[in-house]
Amino acid sequence: MTDSSEDALELDQASSQHIPKPWVFPVPKGILQRIFGTSQVFQNFDDIKPKVTGLTVPLKVREHYHRGQKCLEQEDWEAAVLFFSRALHLDPQLVDFYALRAEAYIQLCDFSSAIQNLRRACSFQPENTHYLERFCFVLYLQGQCLFEQCAFLDALNIFSQASELQPEKACFRYQCMACLLALKRHADCLSLVTKEVKCGTTNADVYILRARLYNFFQKPSLCYQDLHSALLLDPKHSQAKVLLKTLVGQAQKARQDAGILAVQGKLQHALQHINCAIENNPLDPSLFLFRGTLYRRLREFDAAVEDILKALDMMTESQEALVQQAQHQLLLAYNDFAVHCYTQGAYQEGVLLLNKALKGEQQEKGLYINRGDCFFQLGNLTFAEADYQQALALSPQDEGANLRMGLLQEKMGFCEQRSRQFRKAENHFSMAIQHNPRRAQYYLHRARSRQLLQNVFGARQDVATVLILNPKQPKLLSLMTNLFPGMSVEEVLGSQVAQLARLQLDRMIRSSPQASIPQGIMGQLGERELERQKSRALQLSWKVEEPLFETSKELEATPQTLWAEPEEDAKALKEEKEKKGRSWGLIRSSSKTKTFNDPSWSPSNTEATQGQCQRPIKTEAAQGWSQSTSPGSSKTQTM
Repeated sequence: MTDSSEDALELDQASSQHIPKPWVFPVPKGILQRIFGTSQVFQNFDDIKPKVTGLTVPLKVREHYHRGQKCLEQEDWEAAVLFFSRALHLDPQLVDFYALRAEAYIQLCDFSSAIQNLRRACSFQPENTHYLERFCFVLYLQGQCLFEQCAFLDALNIFSQASELQPEKACFRYQCMACLLALKRHADCLSLVTKEVKCGTTNADVYILRARLYNFFQKPSLCYQDLHSALLLDPKHSQAKVLLKTLVGQAQKARQDAGILAVQGKLQHALQHINCAIENNPLDPSLFLFRGTLYRRLREFDAAVEDILKALDMMTESQEALVQQAQHQLLLAYNDFAVHCYTQGAYQEGVLLLNKALKGEQQEKGLYINRGDCFFQLGNLTFAEADYQQALALSPQDEGANLRMGLLQEKMGFCEQRSRQFRKAENHFSMAIQHNPRRAQYYLHRARSRQLLQNVFGARQDVATVLILNPKQPKLLSLMTNLFPGMSVEEVLGSQVAQLARLQLDRMIRSSPQASIPQGIMGQLGERELERQKSRALQLSWKVEEPLFETSKELEATPQTLWAEPEEDAKALKEEKEKKGRSWGLIRSSSKTKTFNDPSWSPSNTEATQGQCQRPIKTEAAQGWSQSTSPGSSKTQTM
């Protein structure tokens, strides 16, 4: 039994010992498959490898990963970079390690290295938005550092890359704009800002930036539009208010320059400056009023009326003084436009324009006179007479209206003569004499009518008056021969009829509207003394049969020695004498009125004049007609 147990023990020990396998040649690959087909029953189980699950990294790589993570937690950035670099050296396909190493580089402010690692990570996984977000963020940091170092061109390249990677983020484009401004590439910056605006931005700063660029390029109108858009987005934007004050200041400066140039007569240059002012501040109605006045002076009437009407639309109720100025300028524009039409022969258009002017102002005598002139040329003598009468009702002493009425009555008298209505013709000539008693031909025409009416005494008296006023009047000699047969001119002038005619003429002249202009106290006393002396001279003339005309001439100087007229009366007399020597025009025009009479020509600010109620300026054009018989032959006389 003992032997048997020992034998069994030896057997067990022998079986536990390693029995070397016999050396066999490995089966060539493919033979078993050819033999057994696709069945794996008889294949060697050692050849079947288990499926790999989880992260397959070598043990050393895993060790570097854990040590790198620990360094990141301990903020040992350089060691973290070292361990992640060793891991990537062992396995370059580990994408997360690039991102982790980039984080360590960011903490070390080595943005270039961080960008390289993140770019590599994005190239392995383009769909990973986290890597892309981090990549653009690092680009922004590097670009900002370059910008602060004044490396604007390099910063522009970095921000451009970030903008291409994430075009939906406007911050990168804003940084590109800042770089372009720093590089003074204003045109490129304006182009980029315009693209941003077209994308439908709601950022008021973008509009303000473009407004500043437009102002830099001297495009104030576009600048104002962008500024207006910015204020709509943010009414309390401080920079917008500052820029608005700048534009208003530029507008006021341009307006003052335009006023100075206008006073100097440089209207085209003034127009350029006022255009600049309007571009800087297109909501100021006074600027449009000023430009409308300039256009009127330049005889561009359509533009003038358009600007003045626009100014009126923009004005508020609180700007009453400015509204009055604009309304007056509109009347002047209509009047001057009518004058222009008159000179071109467009009388009907002139009437229409003056009708518009008279709708807004019924107390301006010049408008009635001008419309009467147009009616006169159209042959509507009745309408012309009504307009002249209205002008005389407003200003009975107006010399121009009286001269026009005289010519109109003369023409109406001719019409009645052709119709053989001599009594009516005489009345018309008498009316003409009342309005202009110094016109010799009116007496001559009335003398003919009276001769045909068998009023010989009245005809003789008119002929004597013509001899006193103008002895060389054409067609006078034949009529004088018929009425004063066998008498010479001297004999006619020395007759009692001539003395009576001279007395009536003197009274007519002194009672005429032109002579009824109020004078100073000393001047009125002098006139009364002159009348008394003329009366005494008339009594003497009837006794000694001397011509009164010479006596009155000698006595005219007496009041000047007896009565010292005030200085104002002397000036008025001097101006009256100068007026008599002028050739008056047919129609009034305000196109060349003196600039100091026009409130819109003042080079000062409009705000200073808004509080003053200025008197409307009347058209200071020709005050009468020319001395020729035909109204159409006279020229426009302006001051």
